Amino acid sequence: MAVSHSGTRKPPTPQQNEGEGAFSYPAQIRLTPHAERYLHQLATDLAAGFVEFAQLSPALRELHVFAFEQGRASLQPELDHANAEADRLYAELVRRPPSRDQDSLNASLEALKHRGAEAAAKRAAEIRAQIYSGQETK
Repeated sequence: MAVSHSGTRKPPTPQQNEGEGAFSYPAQIRLTPHAERYLHQLATDLAAGFVEFAQLSPALRELHVFAFEQGRASLQPELDHANAEADRLYAELVRRPPSRDQDSLNASLEALKHRGAEAAAKRAAEIRAQIYSGQETK
């Protein structure tokens, strides 16, 4: 819901006080302290789920939707970049062969010990020979 200036309505001048679209806004819009507190609490409760969107007045719903859409649009480039980076990292992870770190190798060799010390030592020597012969070709 990105809003663009259509060009059909001119910004009001300070002298305009009547008619449709004849609003004049100060440099900073101020509300009473009570209204500020109420809107702050309402926003907090809306975010926390204590107030439902349908409970808002039409003007507050419009303001909420507009603010949400503007915020999302302003962060869309960052979101696109993060998604592209996540896709790239996933593709890189999937195409890499699993690593053979020393801890998993030792755990595998320990699991062989239940076959007997001699069988485990023989199999460990075979595994180490395969690993080291593979590293020499790299």
